[in-house]
Amino acid sequence: MQKFFRTTALAALLLATLPAAQAVTQNYIFSGTLDSGIFSGQSYAGSFSFDDAALTNLGSEWLGVGNLSFSFLGNHFTLSDAAAPAEVGYFNGNFLGLSFSVESSEPKFSLVAGYENASEAFIAYDTSAIGGSGAGSVIYAAVPEPESYALLLAGLGLMGALARRREKKV
Repeated sequence: MQKFFRTTALAALLLATLPAAQAVTQNYIFSGTLDSGIFSGQSYAGSFSFDDAALTNLGSEWLGVGNLSFSFLGNHFTLSDAAAPAEVGYFNGNFLGLSFSVESSEPKFSLVAGYENASEAFIAYDTSAIGGSGAGSVIYAAVPEPESYALLLAGLGLMGALARRREKKV
């Protein structure tokens, strides 16, 4: 048992000496339902990605979005449909959400990032019809990168190999 703990401690020390992981492309999915207006009850969904290499985790930061796919009210939108550059907001390292607006469709709409956290993010839309504006909530979920899964599996494999080796010696 003591040898197992020594081996585990040694493995942890070796991992600690490895260089820190480089920033990578972050992938998110999002979805929600419109809560008000003439489209109340309609749902939407999308995904986007961005590179967080420039993130400093200090104060308010906005990073450009590299890829976006969004289905809203039966239409599909991408970055080429944006009225302004799509950005992802952070405050002191906390993800706030996506800022993305489209003015070339009916209805016009905007995804608005939160101010202090992502739970404050929302979508708002406006149509030319009387009483045609409304809003809804947004839920974001990070998509783990494949490297994280590979690292987890490698660690589990190493622990299994160490346990098996220990069993054979006993």
